[in-house]
Amino acid sequence: MKTEVSLTLLRVVVGIIFIAHGLDKFNGGIEGTAEFFQSVNIPSPDVMAVAVALIEIVAGLALVLGLLTRVMSGILMVVMAGAIYMVKLDQGFIGGFEFDLLLFFVLLLFVMNGSKFLATDALLTKKKKRQRFGRR
Repeated sequence: MKTEVSLTLLRVVVGIIFIAHGLDKFNGGIEGTAEFFQSVNIPSPDVMAVAVALIEIVAGLALVLGLLTRVMSGILMVVMAGAIYMVKLDQGFIGGFEFDLLLFFVLLLFVMNGSKFLATDALLTKKKKRQRFGRR
């Protein structure tokens, strides 16, 4: 039980971190984020700025709720891999990509384990099991 509670707290905090980072990309206008994306040679910076911001917000909210945890974590892993490769790698480990790498592996933990405690996923799984075995 302690492990499930700990993973739930971690999932919620990681979700909040992604929501905050997604909202920050819109802070002062998404144009600033698009300009930054262009400066680091991210293709289609206008589209990618909006896409990344929305992914971070939606997937972060899903993590907070424990909804589609594995899928949303996998999507966020792609975003983090892109951030590390396209932006942070040249900055080195300390003060560069260490935080992104940590988030990547926490997301991998969620992909591998899903969510059970205080998670919408757990409710959906129980409902599917009841339907499969003819219980309501």
